[in-house]
Formats: sequence, structure tokens, C-alpha cells
Amino acid sequence: MKMKDRQKVEIVSMDMWNPYRAAVKAVLPQARIVVDKFHVVRMANDALEKVRKGLRKELKPSQSRTLKGDRKILLKRAHEVSDRERLIMETWTGAFPQLLAAYEHKERFYGIWDATTRPQAEAALDNWIATIPKGQKEVWSDLVRAVGNWREEIMTYFETDMPVTNAYTESINRLAKDKNREGRGYSFEVMRARMLYTTKHKKKAPTAKVSPFYKKTIGYGLPDFAEELNYGVDLSTI
Repeated sequence: MKMKDRQKVEIVSMDMWNPYRAAVKAVLPQARIVVDKFHVVRMANDALEKVRKGLRKELKPSQSRTLKGDRKILLKRAHEVSDRERLIMETWTGAFPQLLAAYEHKERFYGIWDATTRPQAEAALDNWIATIPKGQKEVWSDLVRAVGNWREEIMTYFETDMPVTNAYTESINRLAKDKNREGRGYSFEVMRARMLYTTKHKKKAPTAKVSPFYKKTIGYGLPDFAEELNYGVDLSTI
């Protein structure tokens, strides 16, 4: 990116990874950083999973396998759960109050992004931290530390004119992975040509209209190995 073009960048969306933040501050000091909300909220699912896995010792092998199969229901948002799934969920949460407490706390964290202003979001986050279920502080510690170290960049999300996420960048990354799987060993030139000029993938993922606002933003996603290891957060540096 040319120097004159850098000055036009107003917002940079990124995962919670310190090297990205340092790079943006060094090269684009005028830009505001916004953490991609999806890399934050899914850490709440990770905490819920810790609670679920911790129940294994209290279950018979058959029950443990069933709960593992039902994990996807617990990871859903409350408004996305069907009536049948709700019955299954209530069976588990009724038998294990700590699982219910973790699920409700996960939902409260997601609910922070329902705020329409930064002060509302700040208050909701403070309340969420203050109401961590009894006996679960360690379970939620990674997420609490992450939002503490990235609070400014997380809260900036609520001060932009429209939601800013890494969705476009992530879709391009997925497209590149799909094309790479179609033929291992491609050179960079071949991969580039397939991404730019083939039409097969365009039917599956039509080009979306990009708003003038989005053209002023940049998105950064974590390298695969870091994202797979810690859900988009370099836990050693948060």
C-alpha cells in the first residue's frame, strides 16, 4: 500500500493478536483498531466447553457420549434453539446447575453486542465480569484477560457508523483454502490465477456489493495455526 493510500484508512479490523496491533500502530497510526467480534464471542463458547468437559467424571460412559453429541445445542444462541433442542438442553442444565450457569453467562456475553452505544456496552461488560458464576472464575479467566487487554479495541466496535468485522477477509481466506485443497503443490502463480480467473467458485460465493465505508477498512485474520490453537487469541501475550 502506497503512503498516500495509507492515510485514507480509517479503521482496521483484526483478531486479538499483538503483532497485528503493533504493526497497525506503526504503519497506520491514524487508523482506529476494531477487534472482530466473532473472535471475541466464540471464546465464551470455549469457556462453556470447559464446563461441559468437566462433567465427564460425574457421568456414565453412555451419558458422556450423549452429552458430547449434544454439545452443538449448548453452543447455539438461545433464540436459535428449536423446541426439541430446548427440551434436550433443559434435561442437561436441569441435572447440572453449573452447566446452566455457564450457558446463561455465555448468553449474557453475547448480549453485550446488542448494545447500541459504547456506554451501554461498557456497562454490560462490567456487569458480566462482576457476575461470573460461583466457582467458575478459572473457566472464564482467559476471556476476562482478553477483554481486559483489548478493551479499547473491542469497545471501538460500538463507535463506528456501521458494524465492522472480518467477515469479508475470512470468506476470502476460506476461498483460498478451498482452491488449495483442489490441487496440492500449486505454485503461487497458479494459485493466484485460479483465485482471479476461474469461475467455478464464483457461483458458490458471488461477489458482494462493498459499501464506500467498507472500502476504508482493512481486515486482518490470524494465521491458521494460531487460530486453531487458541480461538484467535495469542493467550501468551494477552
